Amino acid sequence: MAATRVYSTAAYWVAGIVAVLLGLSPKVGAVINTIPAGVLGGVTTALYGLIGIIGVKIWLDNKVDFSRPVNQFTAATALIVGIGDVTLNLGQLTFNGIALGALAAIVVYHVMNAIARVRGTA
Repeated sequence: MAATRVYSTAAYWVAGIVAVLLGLSPKVGAVINTIPAGVLGGVTTALYGLIGIIGVKIWLDNKVDFSRPVNQFTAATALIVGIGDVTLNLGQLTFNGIALGALAAIVVYHVMNAIARVRGTA
């Protein structure tokens, strides 16, 4: 919201609904399919890079203490799992990419903090 300076949630609801409706249109899908794979690859690389930079900005704005091993290991694990597109299959449920990276960050952070408390280094 801060990037666009539009703080109305209604605008995002409308944009989301329009995006879903466009996604259901075969003609829009056909237009998207005419874009060469290399162009889409370049655009998605830039998009994912921007998403990563926004994450780093959030860390810096909130003054995350990266001198703590818990924070270092949590961030490193989440980034590598997300960027590496690691996949975890649990029966019919599949986690991969950003979703698995977020899940890994949550689990690693809490496990590492518990270990630090037990060792008395927290």
